[in-house]
Amino acid sequence: MKRLLTSLLTVLAATALQAYTPFPGGGVTGTMHDLSATGPNKVTNQTQVCVFCHTPHHAIGSVSGGDIDKQIIPLWNHTTTTSTFTMYNQTNNKMPDLQGTVDPSPSGASMACLSCHDGTVAVGSLAVVPYPGVMTYTAGGQVNATGFIAGTHVVGSDLTNDHPISITYQDNLDSELQPAAGLTGVQLFPSNATGNKVQCGSCHDVHNWGSGTNAPAGAGAPFLRVNNTGSALCLKCHKK
Repeated sequence: MKRLLTSLLTVLAATALQAYTPFPGGGVTGTMHDLSATGPNKVTNQTQVCVFCHTPHHAIGSVSGGDIDKQIIPLWNHTTTTSTFTMYNQTNNKMPDLQGTVDPSPSGASMACLSCHDGTVAVGSLAVVPYPGVMTYTAGGQVNATGFIAGTHVVGSDLTNDHPISITYQDNLDSELQPAAGLTGVQLFPSNATGNKVQCGSCHDVHNWGSGTNAPAGAGAPFLRVNNTGSALCLKCHKK
């Protein structure tokens, strides 16, 4: 009986572990967000991976004279963009079904994304630059020789031709949106509840390339939370 119970517990533990293992795997190392010397975007004299967004000490917002509101993600280390953004809203896109309230400029963690992807701040522009204290670049991938995100990976400051961000998710006003509390796979901020916001991270998981179901790691899945075959990602929120 004891042997049977031990075997059963082993099976249950293995099943639980399998249930909570991300598919097909997560992490930044080796992905396009790995800006270190060993990643596809070469900062040739930097071996750290996480430092381009995070620092354990003296994060932006926690330094002397800092403002905690500037710490837009935990232990934020990257220079925040100061671009003036043109938002997708009812002024610029007069669509009757745009029911959410749009912030006047990007808010929350979307500012972290745009601090590289608006094309105005170098990837190595950090509050705390670890040894050797400077960044040297080799053009490759999406980073050019001066350390800026380049090409099709730049969103720019005109967001009127991109999916709305920093907008409240109003399924109580728009009947063609799925109920917020029942959303799966995608993420509203700070949580999946009516009235909370759509941000860049609603569709993208910055730490997990190819995390969408059946999306092979590193192949055609730009950090999507859900594989978009058959517009499956769109249909997570939209009924049509």
